[in-house]
Amino acid sequence: MTVGLLSLVYARTQAVHAQRQADAAQLATALELQRAMAERMYQARMDLVTSPEVAKEYVESNPHLHEIYGNGTLAAVAIVRNAIDGLQDIYFLRKQGIVQDHQWKNWTSSFVPIARMPLTRTIYDNAVARGALDAQFAAFLLPVFDGEALGDPKRNVIGHPATFRGQSRFR
Repeated sequence: MTVGLLSLVYARTQAVHAQRQADAAQLATALELQRAMAERMYQARMDLVTSPEVAKEYVESNPHLHEIYGNGTLAAVAIVRNAIDGLQDIYFLRKQGIVQDHQWKNWTSSFVPIARMPLTRTIYDNAVARGALDAQFAAFLLPVFDGEALGDPKRNVIGHPATFRGQSRFR
C-alpha cells in the first residue's frame, strides 16, 4: 500500500512538472512570436521612412496624419512610435510577471525623457484616437504626459499594493 501511495504521489508530481514545462514552452513560443511580429512592424515603419515615394503617398493618402508626418519628421515618428509600442509590450509582460524589476525600471526610466517631447504626446493621441494602443495601456501611460511617474502594472493585481496612477483600486 505504501508503494502504491508513493507511486501515486510521484506520478502527480511528474504531471505537475510536465504541465509547467508545457506552459513554459507555450510562453516561450508566444514571446518569440511577439518579438517577430514587433520586428516586422518596426521594419515596415523603417521601410516607409527610407522610401520617399512611399512616404509621400502615405501622407497624401492619410490627410489626418499630415499633422504628424507632413513636416519631414517621418523618421522621428517611427522611432517614437516604436518606443511606445515597445513599452506597451513590456507593460503586458510586466503584468504577467515575466519582466523583472530591473528590466521594468530600465524601460520606464528610458521612456520618461521621450515622453517629455511634444511629438510623443501627438503620436500617443493619434494612436489612441485610431485605437492602435490597448485602452488599458493607454490609460496607464497618460499620466506620464502630465509629469507623473509611471506606475507598476505588476502591483496592480489582486494581492499586491496598487501603484497604478498612485491609487489603490481596492478601496
